[in-house]
Formats: sequence, structure tokens, C-alpha cells
Amino acid sequence: MIDLLTLETSHHYGSALAEQYRFRYRHFILRERWDVPNYNGMEYDQFDTPAAAYLVWRDTDGAVRGMVRLLPTTRPYMTESLWPELLPDAGAPRSPSIWENTRFGVDRDLPPTVRQRVTAELILASMEFALNRGVQSFLLISPRAILARTLPRAGLFPAVQKNTTLPSGHVVSSAYVHVTAEALEAVRNKIGVSYAVLRHHGSERLRAA
Repeated sequence: MIDLLTLETSHHYGSALAEQYRFRYRHFILRERWDVPNYNGMEYDQFDTPAAAYLVWRDTDGAVRGMVRLLPTTRPYMTESLWPELLPDAGAPRSPSIWENTRFGVDRDLPPTVRQRVTAELILASMEFALNRGVQSFLLISPRAILARTLPRAGLFPAVQKNTTLPSGHVVSSAYVHVTAEALEAVRNKIGVSYAVLRHHGSERLRAA
């Protein structure tokens, strides 16, 4: 199951909010060698604001082992501010129906079958979140491999917008993923999960179509 964290609700989840910063430090800085702000073993940036929502998967010890960060495009967001070369030709979206989806990561030390399950649940949880918030599309900034392989394996086919090559040689792309009830059902059928996976405070499960 995936927990939905915000600044307003994080106190209901113990140390989960801090744990997602620690996970990001381990995953993006230590493993991926990103040059991003960090403090005391935690990775963060200027977009970790009260507007941010975090979808996290935790192990039995409460450590975050997979996550994604969601940002409304009605507030400052990463693509617009830091990656203008990756903005779609139509320009920077600014709409309550379009959210940015970034910081997608799953711990590579998990067993392969568990990694696959966490990846699938994070994809489903993102779609459930969108349908419950009236979000019609996600703008992703992601390694090209995730857009070319991971999402299609789950039944999603992102519309790639722009590409850039990092100093490390990795290709990063922007892409739109459109969310509908039909798309959610197709992904559930593709990966074999028929139930809602996203939980939030005040509800055992956040229900989606």
C-alpha cells in the first residue's frame, strides 16, 4: 500500500516525511550522484513546500523504499523553474488539472519481485490521486528508460515532449501522461491489481474509479 503525505497530514505518519527525504538522499545523491541540495543525510529542494504531495511505500521498519513527489502546476514547479529546455512546445502548463510528477524512485536493494510491486503500486497510486483530485494529466521529468520501458510495461504510453542529456550521459525527458478512469482500469488489468492502493489519513483507502 502507498501512503499519501502532505505537510498538513504528515504528523499522522510518524517519521515518514523525514524518511522520504532520507530515501531521496540515498537514492538520488549517493546512488545516482545528483548534484542537489542536501542536509544531514536528507535531499530536498525549493519545491518541497506545503503544496507538495508525496506518495510513499514503506517497509516493516517504517523506512521509505519507494516514492514519488507530486506538485500542482498552479504553484512554482521544477520543470518550469529548473528545466525550461524540457518544457513542451505549448509552454509551461499552469492548470489545476495538470500536476508535475517527479522524484520517482524505488530502492534497488529490494528483491526484484518486490521492486516490481512497489513500482506498480506507485504508478497506480499516482493515477488514483489524480482521479480523486480532478487531475487530468501529469507532466513527468524522468530518465528516458522509465518512459520507454517501465511505464509501457504497466500499460501506460507517455507522450514524450523534450529530451536532454545530463553530464553523466543519462538522457532525461519530459512527457505527458493522461489520466482517465479507463486508463486506470487498463493499468490495473495489465499488472493484475484490482484494488485501490492509495491510503490517506481519515480513510482506509482512497477510492478511485
